[in-house]
Amino acid sequence: MIEIRNLTEKDMPEVVRLKISSWQEELAGKLEHQLIFEEELSFWVHWMHHAKENNDVRTLIGAFEHNEMLGVAFASFAEEEDGKDAFELNGLWVYPNHRGKKLSILLLKHLIDIYLPLKKTSLVVYNHHYAPSNQYYLYLGGKIFKKDLQIDGKLEVDVFIFDLEQLNQKCVEILSKG
Repeated sequence: MIEIRNLTEKDMPEVVRLKISSWQEELAGKLEHQLIFEEELSFWVHWMHHAKENNDVRTLIGAFEHNEMLGVAFASFAEEEDGKDAFELNGLWVYPNHRGKKLSILLLKHLIDIYLPLKKTSLVVYNHHYAPSNQYYLYLGGKIFKKDLQIDGKLEVDVFIFDLEQLNQKCVEILSKG
């Protein structure tokens, strides 16, 4: 049975290893850029603990089976320029051997269930233009509403927006299909 639970600081080293292992896949060979474990761990642990002073609600969740981490998702309130009533998916990573099992949908649905009662009406996702996951976000109904350049202008990023009610319905439909 898959359990979705909040991540703890103790989980963060494995989370960061998962993020780093997913990074080159996300870059899709378009850019050579390495993430440094210690820097990523420090950043995300700090981010995890400093929501209140940033007037934010930060959610870090993981999917586990028999205490084995299968995937994780991070979310927070979006920047106002991306939508006053939006929340942002800050990260969604699933181990390759656990993909195709609806884990990402399960994690997204869990996040939606947290942010809908907080009066959020949309979800924003920043995703590398050439990443394989761009097709996934289009399939889920995301619309690209702007483009961004990151890593000194070398990395093209598509910024998706989702109507939260529609995304919620899509997740329910997908999860109901055995």
